[in-house]
Amino acid sequence: MDFSVFNNKYIIKGKLKVLTALHIGSGVEENGHDAPFITIEKKYSKNENGNPKGEYFYIPGSSFRGYLSTKLERLLAKENNYRFIADKGELNEGDVKLIFGYTNLLRKEKVNIDEKNKKEKFVEEKRVIRSVLNEFLEKDLIERVLKDEEEKNKEEKKKDEAALEEAKKYSSMSGKIHISDMKILSKFDKSIKRDGIKIDRNTGATERGGKFDYDILPPGTEFEFIMELDNIEDYQLNLIKVALIDILEEGDLFGGKISRGIGKCRLTLEEVKFIEAKNKENLKNYILKKEMKKLESKKDNNGVELNQEFKDFFEIKKLTLGN
Repeated sequence: MDFSVFNNKYIIKGKLKVLTALHIGSGVEENGHDAPFITIEKKYSKNENGNPKGEYFYIPGSSFRGYLSTKLERLLAKENNYRFIADKGELNEGDVKLIFGYTNLLRKEKVNIDEKNKKEKFVEEKRVIRSVLNEFLEKDLIERVLKDEEEKNKEEKKKDEAALEEAKKYSSMSGKIHISDMKILSKFDKSIKRDGIKIDRNTGATERGGKFDYDILPPGTEFEFIMELDNIEDYQLNLIKVALIDILEEGDLFGGKISRGIGKCRLTLEEVKFIEAKNKENLKNYILKKEMKKLESKKDNNGVELNQEFKDFFEIKKLTLGN
């Protein structure tokens, strides 16, 4: 994950359409509302078409980014009875971190051995740490870093400490994926308020005085989608395609309060632009003219993709399932 060099860049654009209703809370209750939908003040909502007229709703890019990373981590979890296999070998949650970024990879916590003794243990599983560090360090150094205290000896202590110091350089890393805040494209003035009730977790009954309101955006609401990928590897691009599959087809649950039957959305991809440094002529045009290769979706009246090159781009290749 060397950001000091330029290997490639992809920009994928489309629209996210709400199929049922959508709630993305601000995280802060206001005037009896449970985390109103995120908005920007009206004075910032103008564009050349004067749209939207009222509040300027948006979905934080971090929310959709979290949706994708969570989906991939669930698919690559060791609890599954299958494994994703790419050219580099078996993948795990560490490969998700290499796409989306991570912090405190080598963080430890104290755990009880018995009533009197405690020992420090990595918070992340060793197999995940190993998968990440394999991108940066030799295997011998990684194994020194992952040694438990009881495995260490005085003669090797300095080498183990030096390995740990080297590994700490890669304990946090920025991601290769950026999703812009998703601007609303639909025309309407206000969100819709729905009534909600709070349930006592112990009794299962409604809490006394537990009524509250929450905001939703109605079916048909559309948002702009822009995703940028930098220095992405082929298998990582394939993993992102896997994460997008559900929401591209029939739609997937996204956002808050999905247990209430809302949050189903569908993503439509419309355009991809990309540049790969291995093509020197294309690279020159990108650096000097900001030109990128562009593929646009072209669908018939039944929604069937007619642009074969666009369709081929989003095909998942060299990624299989193993036992």
